[in-house]
Amino acid sequence: MEGLAKQAVRAAYGWHRPQSWADALALLADAAKAGEEGAGRQLELVTQAPIEELLTPPRIERLTDVAAIAACRGFAPPGFAEWLIDRARDRLVPASVNQAGDVTVVRSARDFAFGPRQRDLVVAIIQERAARLVSLPVDYHEPPNIISYEPGQEFGLHVDYIDPRVPEFQAELQSMGQRTATIVTYLNTDFEGAETHFPDAGVTFRGGVGDAIVFVNVLPDGSPDFNTRHCGLPPTRGRKWVLSQWVRAKPFPFRPEDLA
Repeated sequence: MEGLAKQAVRAAYGWHRPQSWADALALLADAAKAGEEGAGRQLELVTQAPIEELLTPPRIERLTDVAAIAACRGFAPPGFAEWLIDRARDRLVPASVNQAGDVTVVRSARDFAFGPRQRDLVVAIIQERAARLVSLPVDYHEPPNIISYEPGQEFGLHVDYIDPRVPEFQAELQSMGQRTATIVTYLNTDFEGAETHFPDAGVTFRGGVGDAIVFVNVLPDGSPDFNTRHCGLPPTRGRKWVLSQWVRAKPFPFRPEDLA
């Protein structure tokens, strides 16, 4: 039998039932009363403020006129970063990279993606905040991705848009659409180095706990913005944790059984 916390997730996303944040919070409260693992701590996080306040992201601060790159200070509410790290810590796998043709990108980090079966109300709220930030619904989001960088690990210079000039990417663009926007949220600060760097836009960003950098990967006409090339520089000390969220131009095609 499915637990109450999982039923709360269904209510938050509207999976096989009407979407309702009120129902989601009530079900999570019942899960906490029933002693379901982690439900009490999760409930404290998602009731720290009225739900509409939690779902509304802070205002952004434009960082350059060269590309649509901005900071969103306090994007993750208090306590969310620690929860996300704890959820991902023992599930990390070697990170992969979407590349084709002559492109070679160094990516030596480890990551964990929150597929539908791994999500909870903390993740649901972070996704809704992202949706409101970029004005595209959660249905258009790829699975949120926790990335961990230890000293020397990096994500080399790359782009997040899907290059329409590459033949191998045509099927992906047809089914999922362009990757239009990216939100990268810093989850900790006990490391040195490891900034997010945009060489063509002249931006180097390092956030505090919960701060995000958000950028639009395409121009107003939908073509790639080449000035959004960026890299995740390696930590020189400590371990960096971030949450990456990518938003598509079409709904993300989950399998029906993923949402069952």
